[in-house]
Amino acid sequence: MLSVIVAMAWAGWAQPAADLAAEAETLFSVRYEPQNLERLIAIYEVLLSTEPGNVAVLAQLAQLWYERSTFVPEKEKEVVLRTAADYGFRSLGLSGFDEGLSLSDDGLHALLARATDPATILWTAHSLGLILGRMNPFSAIPHRNKMRIMYDRVIELDPSYYGGSAPQAVGALLANLSDYGFLFGVKLADAKFNFEWAILLDPTYLENHVAYAWEYARRAKDRALFEDLLHHVLEAPIGDWPFWNRHAKEKAAEYLADVNRLFR
Repeated sequence: MLSVIVAMAWAGWAQPAADLAAEAETLFSVRYEPQNLERLIAIYEVLLSTEPGNVAVLAQLAQLWYERSTFVPEKEKEVVLRTAADYGFRSLGLSGFDEGLSLSDDGLHALLARATDPATILWTAHSLGLILGRMNPFSAIPHRNKMRIMYDRVIELDPSYYGGSAPQAVGALLANLSDYGFLFGVKLADAKFNFEWAILLDPTYLENHVAYAWEYARRAKDRALFEDLLHHVLEAPIGDWPFWNRHAKEKAAEYLADVNRLFR
């Protein structure tokens, strides 16, 4: 699939940058169709080639490659997520994923203090989080603070950014850490506030409801809350989040189909 994107990117050279940007704007709201997402990535790759240090384009590519990970087979996810994280860390001024992962907590704090666009941080953090989640837990533990540092900075800049994604992500992080008992001093109840805050910030961003159901209600064995949240997702309109609300509806249907096993 990567070869297809490269070929499409080369084809884009024939179009002026202004035309490519206009096409990208048109495609963005319909990128839930895989072919549209692939074309968007190709367009932004071409735009980046004309201005390699463009932070906005790097951040956009971080988001698009992260979104692409929802479509690819499991065996391809690692490469796609690392590509997303690579673009994300480049948008923050680093050479890429490896340099970002090697930062100390203090170094990451210093880096993020200079960042003022929440997009550069959020999509980097999202990709990094999924990469860490695919690691052996003991290999990922040394990097656990990076996630909280990044999401806290997004919250500091704009807690409502992208539908309240950062508070939701903090809730998911705390819920996952609660699985380790008292090792990290986190209780499942600590996550609840962040999910409810995210929903308060933007109840129309349906990923907030899905995360609350899967990360909190499932662990809390609260079947009524789990089902209420997911039924709401299925009944709610797509609204202003055409990509992620469709994804949320797919996950809600998947989780509800498995509800008897999850709560037996």
